[in-house]
Amino acid sequence: MKVLHCIGGGDAGGARTHVLSLLRELNSTEEVRLLCLGSGPLSRRAEELGLPCAVAQGGFARQVRAAGALLRAEDWQALHCHGSRANVLGALLKDRAGCPVLSTVHSDHTLDYLGRRAAGLVYGGLNAWALRRMDALVCVSEAMAELYRGRGFGRVYAIYNGVDFAAPRLTVAREARAAALGVPVRPEDVLLGTAARFDSVKDLPTLLRGFARTEDPRLKLLLAGAGPEEGRLRALANELNLAGRVFFLGWLEDVEPLYAALDAAVLTSRSETFPYALTMAARYAIPAVSTAVGGVGALIEDGVNGCLFPVGDEKALAEALDRLAASPAERAKMGAALRQKAEERFSLAAMAERQREIYRSVTGGKR
Repeated sequence: MKVLHCIGGGDAGGARTHVLSLLRELNSTEEVRLLCLGSGPLSRRAEELGLPCAVAQGGFARQVRAAGALLRAEDWQALHCHGSRANVLGALLKDRAGCPVLSTVHSDHTLDYLGRRAAGLVYGGLNAWALRRMDALVCVSEAMAELYRGRGFGRVYAIYNGVDFAAPRLTVAREARAAALGVPVRPEDVLLGTAARFDSVKDLPTLLRGFARTEDPRLKLLLAGAGPEEGRLRALANELNLAGRVFFLGWLEDVEPLYAALDAAVLTSRSETFPYALTMAARYAIPAVSTAVGGVGALIEDGVNGCLFPVGDEKALAEALDRLAASPAERAKMGAALRQKAEERFSLAAMAERQREIYRSVTGGKR
């Protein structure tokens, strides 16, 4: 199978991790290439990993022309788009691509610009139009696939983010890992954290307010990320008198040191597909406390390998955090159960094989 993947050069977070992980695994059996719309950390990382990667420079019109030329120059079986910018490009080239055009839905596009009305009307509107032009959608969880089928989209497939559980984990002592992140830690401290974009859909104010309601003084919260909500979040942390308990780490290109240092991962999103925040927790065998949204329930079983709570429920979040802080044994038991389930169902190999099945379905089995 010969597939061209297209993504914006500035894409970060789960979408970037998904694309790079998927292409590394597919590259062993398929001919896949990455087209980045602009150079940046994503294209540089692809080159470091040895992935075939082209970069379309200049403005959007120039990038569309470059992508069109690449499609005409070679015999592709599919054009696979990731993110709104790539989706619009794919929709514009659909009639000339000479192959099926599909998009992976990494988040609910109706919530991507939550709190940014102007951007939502322009960029969100263009993305909504582009998604309707696709030959197929690939949603990162069955729950998200059902949502899009309910919205009248035709060919919709589900896939789950996978993790390479065979890869070695960081083994440096927890205190040293935290110190490297700028967080002073005592042996008795319990570290909670997440890596996320700082925008409205992640609902990080609920995380801060819930954390402020916890009763265990040993709890510390590590927030890795950046985005339009950062100023508001820092102000809220000050208002809640969380100095010395909440640490803003900035954007981390590599989140492994963060999850290697945590005792539990936390997710407060209003909407998710199947977040890497949970599979990273599984990789390091730590429990996750999460809102019961999207595909989260496919991995997290409340009280078995983590805790689930309703969106926006600060009280329920605080109770779950205090419960985990009180019992190292329960944290260890839940973390082990989370890793075991994720290894069995959400490996990198399973994700790649599911993607191959989708390609065979979309192309009619043509190679």
